[in-house]
Amino acid sequence: MLFLFIFVGYMIYKRSQYRNKANAGAFFFEDNNLVLNTGIPYAVAFDQIDRVELHYNSWELEHQLSYSLSVKVFQKNGKSKLVFYKGYRTAKLALPSDMEAALKEKGLHCIMVDSNKKR
Repeated sequence: MLFLFIFVGYMIYKRSQYRNKANAGAFFFEDNNLVLNTGIPYAVAFDQIDRVELHYNSWELEHQLSYSLSVKVFQKNGKSKLVFYKGYRTAKLALPSDMEAALKEKGLHCIMVDSNKKR
């Protein structure tokens, strides 16, 4: 039980270090970093990012109020980080197209992958 309290305290501490985390969706930008919005935020500097892939399902976007999305960040050193997100169109970056536009505005290479097209 003590471990749980320590872990929750650590999560709260790490999240409190970021200003833009509220209502941010799958990721947000802060101080020239792309920060993946997980329980413990994961920051990647813009100059370390090779590309970002947004995996979504076009059928979900058209026929449901919510959608599933995965964001995969590939770094230049060969590492990658995958984050899953459930979108409800209430965040600042509500749709995959909004996320793509925000990434391209920051000069990051973004690839949109429609998982519905693979079937």
